[in-house]
Amino acid sequence: MNAIDLRTHIAHRLADVPDNALEEVNTMLDFKISEPIIRCSDEQRRAIALAKQAIAKGEKVYHKDVQKAVELCLSEN
Repeated sequence: MNAIDLRTHIAHRLADVPDNALEEVNTMLDFKISEPIIRCSDEQRRAIALAKQAIAKGEKVYHKDVQKAVELCLSEN
């Protein structure tokens, strides 16, 4: 179902929502996640922890090495 069809479908369903539930529906529509949710594997979490430790120690990583790691990570997902 594309976005336009979904909006139309939801609009039609809203017509059948009981009056006492409209406030709850409005609250759900107002809900926004302030930060995106990112799901990481255990391996990715370990890499993040190691990176945080390296930063705390003042260690540096070269841009080309970071780019290679990012490309590898993206190719796995």
